[in-house]
This record gives sequence, structure tokens and C-alpha cells, in this order.
Amino acid sequence: MNKRLVTPPKLTTVGRVGDPNPAPFDRAQLDNGARVLVRANRAQPIVAVDLWLGVGAVDETDEHVGISHFLEHMFFKGTERFPLGAMDRLVKEMGGYNNAATSLEFTHYFIVSPSEYFETSLDLLTEHLLRPTLPPRELERERRVVKEEIRRRNDSPHGRLFTRLSRAVFGDSPYGREVLGTPESLDRISTDVMHRYWSDHYAAERLVVAIAGDIDPATVVEQVAERLDPLRRGAAGTTPPEPPPPTADPVQDTMEINQGYLAWGFRTAGRADLDELCALEVASTVLGYGMTSRLYRRLIDELRLVTSVSAWMYALGATGVLGIDAVCAPDKRAQVEAEISAVVSTVIEASFDEEELHRAKAMLVADFAYANETNGAVTGTLGEHEVLFGDAGAFRRLLEGIAAVTVEDATRALAERGDPTKAVRAWVGPDGA
Repeated sequence: MNKRLVTPPKLTTVGRVGDPNPAPFDRAQLDNGARVLVRANRAQPIVAVDLWLGVGAVDETDEHVGISHFLEHMFFKGTERFPLGAMDRLVKEMGGYNNAATSLEFTHYFIVSPSEYFETSLDLLTEHLLRPTLPPRELERERRVVKEEIRRRNDSPHGRLFTRLSRAVFGDSPYGREVLGTPESLDRISTDVMHRYWSDHYAAERLVVAIAGDIDPATVVEQVAERLDPLRRGAAGTTPPEPPPPTADPVQDTMEINQGYLAWGFRTAGRADLDELCALEVASTVLGYGMTSRLYRRLIDELRLVTSVSAWMYALGATGVLGIDAVCAPDKRAQVEAEISAVVSTVIEASFDEEELHRAKAMLVADFAYANETNGAVTGTLGEHEVLFGDAGAFRRLLEGIAAVTVEDATRALAERGDPTKAVRAWVGPDGA
């Protein structure tokens, strides 16, 4: 049988030398709609191959919540060419490592190995993407494994706290779904159901292949195009609408623990408003990132009220969360919440100074640089931004946006989104407290 010739896709270089890593990188789109991102790095003979799919819990039905993560587990269960266990064995023999992750909005699979084994890594990943066998016996085995993950999450105070907070902030919308699913929803997922979900969602338009390391971009893209030529087209993913307003009632739970775990959540516009996202990244860093932050200095250094406290951002397609969390003695809860409210209100009413602004920006830029020191991290940055923003180079817009934030911008965004009287509050504490 003659092999169909695949036209080599055209490469476009994005960015310039001197731009923040992972720029510059090369980008190509295959005939079937799949995208390929390549960052050449000759410093070490290592290559990372990362498959990113715009598929996650927001794509699921209420009946089959958790199927995206369940399918992630089944991805590694072999093909006709690579039987069960072959991937893990081959990766170890190459001296590499492999893993995967699932979230609300994406799933990705990667292998990092010496660059001489690039083709083997690519073969393993693309073969499992195109031709998974999803054996029924392994389905039952992994169903038990995922149920154990759910049990461990529910046994963790932080896991239970953030599950409750997410549900309270996003309600019954797709953004409020549990990525792991529930034992009941997992029991409804048969081999046929999983095959249909794979067939419907693992399509070319949703796929991004990110590669970084000691490779030649043009050669690599040709090899990817050849292997992914059979990948079918399918419907592109859609962004769920903004959820309805969250409930104002506090969410509480108890466990056999000694400390109390507290979280506040404020709804944001998420990725739909990049100016707000950048301003709130700066504001949350000033509020609760590191030992120089306002919350740390007040609640830990001055009052010794909590053992930990932080503020953070989580941006989704049409919504997001500005969050604050702390761990404290149960009898200090009311005082801790009052102090958090006072710190946030002070920043809103009296703002903060230029030194804090400069420090927050420097920390965010440094964190981004540190987070892209390895080839595996670079493929993560490229793949995630391409899937979530539709542009792997979106990190440059975000860094530029952060650099442009003023004290007034950050204060205004915090005032609009972080009013303490409108916080969604979650608490997990000891039984009987």
C-alpha cells in the first residue's frame, strides 16, 4: 500500500531573540487543523514532547463528570503497536519520564527524554492519541484508582476546602464541576461511553503539539505532520458562558483535624478581560504573595494569628477567582476574617505605594522566568497558552500588561472585584468547633 504524501507545513517564527523565554519559537498548522509549536534549545541534549488538548471538565455532561480525567488514566493503557505497559517501560529504558494532567479546560500528556529518542517519544504519544485500546479490565482497575484519588482529596482539608469554595463560587455551571468526578458518575462510564468521548473530543482542531529541546524545528514539524495525518477533524471546543452570581451564604464543613482552613473567593472576568487579569495579578501579589505581602506581615508577623496566608488568581475562559486562604486555630476564625477584611479594605481605600508595586511586578516576572527554565516547562507554557488563549505568544501580552499596571489600576480592580462584604466564604474545621 502506498503511503500518502504529507505536505510539509509552513513554519512561522514568533518573537525575537531577546524576548522572554520561551520566545522565539516556531509555529505551524497542519492540514487537519492541529497546531505544532517548537522551541529549539541546544544547551542540553534533552527534548520534551507535550500533547495539549482543549478538553476538560467543562466539556463533560453532568451524567459523566470526571470522564476527561478518567480518559487521561486510560490513555496510557496501550495500543496494538504498543501493548499495555510498553510506554512506561520504553520511557524508563530511554532514561526519560512521562506524565499527564487534566483540568477544567485542558488535558495534556508529555514525555521528556534524551533528544536521540525524540522519534520514539513522538511515536508513543501519537500512537496512544490516535489508537487507544481502552481495555475493559484496565477501565475497571483505573476506576478504582480514581475513586481512591477522590477519597484522598476528600481526606485533605485543603482539597475539601477548595472543592467547597469552587462549588460555591461557580455553582452548577461547568466551571463548578469536580475534575475527578464522583464515585457515582465514574460508575456510569463504560468502555463504550469512553470511546465515544474520545472520538468526539480528541480531534485535530483541539490538539496542540508543543516540543522543546535539542532538535531541528523544520524536521520535527515534518515528523509530527506525518504521524498526525490520520487524526480526524472535529468540532472545536466552546467556552461556557459566565456562571450566574454566586451564593452569599458561607460554606462550612468539618473533619477530624485540629486547625481551621479558611478561604475567600471573589468572582472575576477571567481571561475575558486581560487588563483586569493583569491588574488583579499585581494586587493579589501585594496582598498575599510571600513574606513581604500585606496579609503575611499583618496576620503572621504582627499578630501571630495564622500559620499560613496567601492571595492568588485563577483565570478561566469566561470567569475566574481572586482568592485568599489561611490556616488558623478554630477559635481565631472571627478575628482572622476581620483582619483579612481590614487589610483588603485598607488597600482599596488608601491604595499602596510604588515600592510595593515594583516588588510585586518583579516577583511576577521572576516567577515566570523561573517557571520556564526547563524544556518540559517551556512546552507547558507554550501548550497552555495556545490552548487557553488561542495564542502561544499570549504570555508576552500578559507580561507587557503586568508591566503597564499602575497603582491606580491595581487598586481600582481590587475595589471592583474584592469587596470584603461580597466574598464567598468557605471553612473546614474540627468536628464540634
